[in-house]
Amino acid sequence: MTALENMEKILGESGAYRLTENAPLKWELAAYGAGFAAVKEELLRAFADSFAATTGEERLKEWETLFLPHPAGCPLEDRREMLSARLRARPEPVSLEDMPGLLLAAGIRGTAEEAGGAVLITPEEYLLPEAQAKGELKRLMPLHVSWSIAQ
Repeated sequence: MTALENMEKILGESGAYRLTENAPLKWELAAYGAGFAAVKEELLRAFADSFAATTGEERLKEWETLFLPHPAGCPLEDRREMLSARLRARPEPVSLEDMPGLLLAAGIRGTAEEAGGAVLITPEEYLLPEAQAKGELKRLMPLHVSWSIAQ
C-alpha cells in the first residue's frame, strides 16, 4: 500500500472527510503521496547502497575508489563480493580457514594449504588482472606469514 492509499483509507474511514476527485484535500493528498514516494525511493536506494553486497553501480565505484586502489573491471556481482571480502573484519592471527576470504579481497578465487611451513596459494580464477591481484595479495597478507602462489 502506498502512502497515498494509506492516507486516503484512514481519512475515508474516519468519515470526517469527503474525498471526491474535485476536493482540494484530494489534491493535497496526491501531493503528499508524491513526496512520500520520492522519500521512500531515496531511502530504499540509501539502504541498498549501505552494504557492499547490494550497492548499485554508482555507489560501488565510490567504494572501490576508497578501498581498492584500482577498481575491478569485472562483473558487478564479483566486484560486490570482492569489496565485501575487503571490508570484512578478520580475526587475528590469520588462519588457513581465513585465506579464501583474504584471497577474494585481493581479487583471487582459490585455495590455500600449508606446505613446508608456508602457505601455498592455488588460484582458481583471477577477478583482477593477475599482476594486480598478486600486488593486492601482497598488501593484504600479514607480514609474518610466509606464502607463495602455485604455478
